[in-house]
Amino acid sequence: MVLTEVPLLPVNIIQILSVFTCLLAVAMLHGEKRYTGVVLAFSVHALVMLFNLLEELRLTTNLILVTPALSLTSGPALYLFIRILLKPDRPMSMSDIWHFSLACIALFFTHHITVVLAVGALSQLTYLAVSLHMLIRYKRAIQERRSDPERLELSWLFRLLFILSFIIVAEVIRVNLQPYLPYQIRNQWYFTDQVVLLLLLTGLIVGLVRQSEVFSGLSEFEQNEKAPAHDSHDQAQSIFSELDDTIKQTQLFRTPRLALQDLANHTGLSVKDISWAINQGGRMSFADYINGLRINEVIQGAQASDRRALLDIALDAGFSSKSSFNAAFKKHTGLSPTQYLKGPES
Repeated sequence: MVLTEVPLLPVNIIQILSVFTCLLAVAMLHGEKRYTGVVLAFSVHALVMLFNLLEELRLTTNLILVTPALSLTSGPALYLFIRILLKPDRPMSMSDIWHFSLACIALFFTHHITVVLAVGALSQLTYLAVSLHMLIRYKRAIQERRSDPERLELSWLFRLLFILSFIIVAEVIRVNLQPYLPYQIRNQWYFTDQVVLLLLLTGLIVGLVRQSEVFSGLSEFEQNEKAPAHDSHDQAQSIFSELDDTIKQTQLFRTPRLALQDLANHTGLSVKDISWAINQGGRMSFADYINGLRINEVIQGAQASDRRALLDIALDAGFSSKSSFNAAFKKHTGLSPTQYLKGPES
């Protein structure tokens, strides 16, 4: 058997685990339109890890060196993963193949390993920056559309991508310092990078599986990217004033997880018009506006009654959890709820 003839190093075990993890993710997520990009990204990474393993075990000595060129596939795969996750109405098509054209060209220049790896690192960082930009736009749009944005902000995905950027930079440094580093340090560095990357992949799978219900509401975020073509600031203030009166009179703000679509259904206005009126007329995001009304309700309720628990008052005011209440309260007042309510007495 091949594996009995070729000794496996610890890093090879990590590579095998990475391939298995990626294939497991593909099996779990395959078949859903939104996860097409995710499946592609895991498939590409499995291929990269497989060729890394085969080349390090010297099982592909009669073939060209593939892994440097494959470094140019990771960036496009990440970009398509994020794009399709956020906007499944823009699925992968033949026009997306050009993202991988540079990797195909690089196959003919793999004898220039350092140059190809440098271009690969630049490609990864560029696509990573574009992916982060899409997530930032999404986060901003969610602030404008939801009163509970923290549930949908995908902060965990931000953190994973930032860790990935550090791994890419560390790999660039390692590759360039490789001729000058002792063998043991070089190998330990590479092993550490692979372990962190495996943990990153595992965290990504856990996040995707645990928040699968969240992604069903993401496809609308682009609808808020372009404001309607209104010219009058006075018109925005007028609409906002009417909205404000309606929301306060009907106490719509007490609806948990209130969204712009809920207001649109109640008022007959379009989602974009409501968002524009709150942003321009109220000079705040939808989330800040609704949570501000809720916080005022909590403060009044707490001052009127010493017997009710503060969390019960907050839940009645529309907050969906203790953490979202505390975060919104501190954002608006600069203090925790307890500090704010006890402040004047102390």
